Amino acid sequence: MDFVRKGGNLYSEGWNHWQKLKSYQLPTPRVKTETHSPGGGIMDLDVPLGAIEPLTLGYNLISAHPGELGTMGMSLHHSRLYTIYELLQDEKTGTKRERIITVRGISAENTPEEMAGRGLKGYGHLIKSITEYEDVIEGYGIVARFNFWTNTWRGYGIEAGSDEDNRILRIAGGATV
Repeated sequence: MDFVRKGGNLYSEGWNHWQKLKSYQLPTPRVKTETHSPGGGIMDLDVPLGAIEPLTLGYNLISAHPGELGTMGMSLHHSRLYTIYELLQDEKTGTKRERIITVRGISAENTPEEMAGRGLKGYGHLIKSITEYEDVIEGYGIVARFNFWTNTWRGYGIEAGSDEDNRILRIAGGATV
């Protein structure tokens, strides 16, 4: 078993959440599809549209710090940088590698855990409107990279929003127009 995730830590704009981090859910890139029912056909087909559904990052903290609860974003210019560091290990060889996932998005939800008696309770946080995403594994380089502003997705063996596409569509930033 290579690349087993053994641990992780989360930073948000300089805040180290290590001691209060309960869990996190990495963004899950999903292909946007549309269901097609061919005339007279007996089975539907989900046809990829060449786009990716919006990304989200969720994490739970054992914390009710006012500074964290007050970071809601009301506009894209309120976006913050979130960085996750993971320890990956090859169980056969013992080789350890660093994985770094960065996202830029807005804090959209801060959901309190249900309070029931004594216990450590905190908040679930949801980051939405992610405009930048990068996943890097030590020794392998960039696994995936997405940038809303330049209309590009690279990784997982796929390149979408290429410079040629951007040039044809007159989208500045990713290609020279």
